[in-house]
Amino acid sequence: MLDSIKNMFSGMNFEPVRFVQMLDKMGIGMLVIFIIIGVIILSTLLINKIFSKK
Repeated sequence: MLDSIKNMFSGMNFEPVRFVQMLDKMGIGMLVIFIIIGVIILSTLLINKIFSKK
């Protein structure tokens, strides 16, 4: 069991320098997710306002 876990992670290396280099890409991805969630919320509010039966 332990050998199979070691084999699964044998090709993975943690390199802190590369992690820091990728922070800008991760930040852009998080910003895009935030924008998409905002668009979904705004479109839901707009559809709710259009089709409400008040």
